[in-house]
Amino acid sequence: MDETPALKVTLLLNVQRKKSDTTSADHLVRRFADRFWKEEWPGTTRPRVFYDPRSVDPDSAGVLHAKALVVDDETVFVTSANLTGAALDHNIEIGLLARDRSLAATVTTHFRTLIEQSLLKPLPA
Repeated sequence: MDETPALKVTLLLNVQRKKSDTTSADHLVRRFADRFWKEEWPGTTRPRVFYDPRSVDPDSAGVLHAKALVVDDETVFVTSANLTGAALDHNIEIGLLARDRSLAATVTTHFRTLIEQSLLKPLPA
């Protein structure tokens, strides 16, 4: 993003709570954000990043499990794979790459609506 200032990136990330973790949701999100921005995001230009607050709510079983990528409003990649080394090296996964503006718009609209309805929350800076 630093090399391409016009590039617009929005990431939707899963903030995970381990089953026995009693840490407050706010603290879990802050810890995740601090690590993400310091250790995992390369560069100084930052994307918009959102998370599903249900994933840190101890009374909810919901998580952001979707794996999708939309490029230039015309290409969409949807996969079952968790984008981790273990998942990619050991699991049997499948994905679909489509160059279809209508499908790309549908995926973009779906996630944009979740953000607009505050069902996905911005990750703290």
